[in-house]
Amino acid sequence: MHELDRRKILNAGFALFRCSEVELTIKMRTKKDMSWKTISKQKTKKAIRAVSKNLLEAPFIVQD
Repeated sequence: MHELDRRKILNAGFALFRCSEVELTIKMRTKKDMSWKTISKQKTKKAIRAVSKNLLEAPFIVQD
């Protein structure tokens, strides 16, 4: 996703997240803080996928 698109989404009140199966981390970016912050570390890829699935069900969260 292009940076300008990210900013539009954040300005509309959404939060962005990334799930990395390589690093086993979940990172989030909000309008309040425009940088990527690690919000969770998991032990397995299965756990990352489960968290990602739960985040996608939230109404104001978008996966980047």
